[in-house]
Amino acid sequence: MTKIHAIAHTHWDFEWYFTRQEARVQFAFHMDDVFAALTDNQLDYYLLDGQLSIIDDYLTAFPEKESVLRQFVTAGRLFIGPWYTQIDEMVTSGESIVRNLKLGMRLGDALGGVMKVGYLPDSFGQGQDMPKIYNGVGINSTVFWRGFPSDNDARYFYWDSNDGSQVIAANIKNGYYAGVDLIEKDDVPALLTRIATHTTATNQVLPVGGDQRAIDFNLKTRLNQANDAIDTNDSIIESNYPAFFDALAQETNLPAFSGEFIDPSDSKIHRGIYSSRYDLKQLYDQLEREMTYQIEPLMALAAHQGIESKQGLIDEIWQTIARGQAHDSSGGCNSDKTNQDIYQRGVTAHQLAYSLKDYLLRKLSISINNDQPIDLFAWNPLPMAINEVRELTVSTKTAHFNVCDLTGQLVAFEVLSQEQENAATLRRNPAEMTDDYYYVTKIALQTKIGATDWCGYQLQPTSTATMPVLKTTDTIDNRFYAISATDGQLELLVKATNQRYDNFLTLEDGGDEGDTYDFSPAFTDWLLTLDFTQADHSHFEQGQLISRLRLNGTWQLPANLAERQQQLRSGQVAYQLELVLKQDSESIGFNLTLDNQVLDHRMRLVLHTGIQATDSFADTPFGRFSVPLKIHI
Repeated sequence: MTKIHAIAHTHWDFEWYFTRQEARVQFAFHMDDVFAALTDNQLDYYLLDGQLSIIDDYLTAFPEKESVLRQFVTAGRLFIGPWYTQIDEMVTSGESIVRNLKLGMRLGDALGGVMKVGYLPDSFGQGQDMPKIYNGVGINSTVFWRGFPSDNDARYFYWDSNDGSQVIAANIKNGYYAGVDLIEKDDVPALLTRIATHTTATNQVLPVGGDQRAIDFNLKTRLNQANDAIDTNDSIIESNYPAFFDALAQETNLPAFSGEFIDPSDSKIHRGIYSSRYDLKQLYDQLEREMTYQIEPLMALAAHQGIESKQGLIDEIWQTIARGQAHDSSGGCNSDKTNQDIYQRGVTAHQLAYSLKDYLLRKLSISINNDQPIDLFAWNPLPMAINEVRELTVSTKTAHFNVCDLTGQLVAFEVLSQEQENAATLRRNPAEMTDDYYYVTKIALQTKIGATDWCGYQLQPTSTATMPVLKTTDTIDNRFYAISATDGQLELLVKATNQRYDNFLTLEDGGDEGDTYDFSPAFTDWLLTLDFTQADHSHFEQGQLISRLRLNGTWQLPANLAERQQQLRSGQVAYQLELVLKQDSESIGFNLTLDNQVLDHRMRLVLHTGIQATDSFADTPFGRFSVPLKIHI
């Protein structure tokens, strides 16, 4: 006898091809139906998509509805959380995943309690560390759809992490909308057969809902009709995920699996979206890093100095990050108007983050007890010492100066650029303005700072032009590398092995006939190798601390797919490439700026190293993953 747990729910995309504002309007009316269905007992239970962001927005507009929402949550009839937003696991850092859960669970607990099920019905792939993350916040079960290999031949199983963490998992192979057939079709045997594949479990789940789907007020009627139509001992009951997992945990024959699940054999995982809408990914990645490695450590240092923490500001920024990492928001498979909204939220959060960091740095700097004046502070918020070349901007009254530490010793630096600014009072007639100038200078400074510590510098004016500047040359180098350009082809020398790599950096350009989700090669493609032989301007600057190479040029490319098919090139993409070497760093700084004016193409960076790799390694939120390669790259 099989018991099928029918679970009424809605999958509510925070934003997608529609904006957050459009979704909020619809959700406001949707909640009227949710409360009506629960009040009149037309539904026993209802799941609000496992995320709190939509409820957060709702209660901001309708705070008077909090009491009725809390009533149903407390009664165990309305299920919320545990997430703040439905993240995409594959493009979100471990810290952000934990913060997303923390925000969702805190808000959900304040509203009566969260559903302690790792509910991600539409994320595009599952990371191997999710069981350990879930266990870390007291969650022991999970629901997901995409990425599970059909070869594993299971729907319900135990999912293990490499640290021994384990959750019981339900893979909703037919999608979170499978149960719509229960409402809209009468072929119950076919539906039950379809959801019973790949399992012998006697407890099975049937999610009844869909994208922004309205309430099915006739669910009880349809359940009765379906049970009357079943000619076996099976039955369909109205249920919820905590009850389902309590029953599933009693099964004795569930298999166990480990690792990540990014296989498309049962469901699309849309790998192409990982590189779409790069502006969003770049902005939100920067926000994540600033919060994780700068602002929150600085706030801890400030608290140690007696400066009160402002957790509300921290939470506001993390909420914006979480909103930008909802699976459709971060995937970038959205409309232009939605993309603009997501980007502007990130810009606003970045301004708040910068303002918070700036305030903390100023307060910390004036809190230092020191007998002598300090012109320049450098802080290290990380729990390890640093010795690196930093790029800083300073303002001085004189054009020439030295940098000294607080013992009076000269500190090595180099001038990268300098601009003269007029500080005089503005006048209608510029001739009446006095010559009151100051100088804004960007410098590279050798910086040594202990863990969670600071260092101070003094800027001493000099009367002569003695400041070190970068020198124009035809190559750049540091302790580890030398880079030159011969007829625009970049050549790399690795000094440790004396190995030379000719034309080591190129790009490959090809057609893209995919949609906003997935890349698809052009039916009649024309792959082009792009190098820098046609660069119309090059500039090399060599210093003792830092060196820079810049190449400017334009690539001629097919303007669209029709031109690519005909192998024509009327389109143009202007570029500026900058490579940076810092004296004691084994990393090569890389920045490529493109002015894209052509349609439907994909550009990929190619590093010509000659290495034939046998394995591929990648980091995961809290670990690493490696796979053997079937081809050499």
